[in-house]
Amino acid sequence: MHQTPLTRRQLGVLGLSSLAAPAWAQPDWTPAQPITILVGFAPGGSADQIARQLSFAAKNVLPVPVVVVNKVGAAGAIAAQQAAEARPDGYTLFVGGGSETTSVGHFKPLPYDPRKSFTPVIKVSRAPSILAVKADSRFADMKALLAEARQAPEKVSYGSTGEGGIFHATGLVWEKQAGIKLLHVPYKGAADSMNALLGGQVDCAFGAYEEMKAMIDAGRVRPLALFSRTRMPQLPNVPTMTELGVPVALDNMKGLMGPAGMPAPVVRYLHDGFRQVMQTPEWKDWVARSGLTQDYADGAAWQKEVVEAYELIGKAVAK
Repeated sequence: MHQTPLTRRQLGVLGLSSLAAPAWAQPDWTPAQPITILVGFAPGGSADQIARQLSFAAKNVLPVPVVVVNKVGAAGAIAAQQAAEARPDGYTLFVGGGSETTSVGHFKPLPYDPRKSFTPVIKVSRAPSILAVKADSRFADMKALLAEARQAPEKVSYGSTGEGGIFHATGLVWEKQAGIKLLHVPYKGAADSMNALLGGQVDCAFGAYEEMKAMIDAGRVRPLALFSRTRMPQLPNVPTMTELGVPVALDNMKGLMGPAGMPAPVVRYLHDGFRQVMQTPEWKDWVARSGLTQDYADGAAWQKEVVEAYELIGKAVAK
């Protein structure tokens, strides 16, 4: 068909436009319905607290509600699986970076790949793992606990937030490094394991500081050691395991992830939105009160950290 000069000029303008806007460019995205954050652990634990505080602080930042849903079980893997299988449209996220994406896959087959099935959006915190005992425990300090554990294999019991979870993995690394054998007692979440510790059902239990803070402040539990690289300002007198001669440092990371394949504009909007949420007075006030160790990273940097942690734990627990 014959083309007029005008049509050719129009085509030329279109050609210039396509050069200015690359093929991968997509229009901006804004949520039009509530965003769900799945939590793989019981209410009251670190992951649950973080999700609920993000939801609360987001009310004046995001144009839609943020709803928290607990999908408890399998050390967080049930929630992670549901997130991995969700539509990558930005409306389903989960609190990841912990057991479900770093350790569980080394203990049992998973229906998702912790390194490839998710889109990390934003890292919120890292939680130094704390081992604590009841206030009236027979163990005055970690040296006393280690002495008994070395003398009597499987006599000393510890509680964790689930089989194959980050605390279970930490316990296994601890056993290897210290040359001991402990009795592992898994629970469905931090609230359950803390209740078991207070009830005398286990000799000690792992947890994050924000999960233990109220009990520490009330004098109900005593932290013996940190399974982290450095001491915590909030617990200046509690030594690290490395200081005690048993080098074990595995922080429990937390942040928001979505399914693999989320479009770049959606990821960008969610990252920027929740980064803004982390600047609100509501969030900052809770961080100060809870003792959360805030630790921001964008999606790309956090993905690298998750893969590194996954591979580190894999080497540590390899049979």
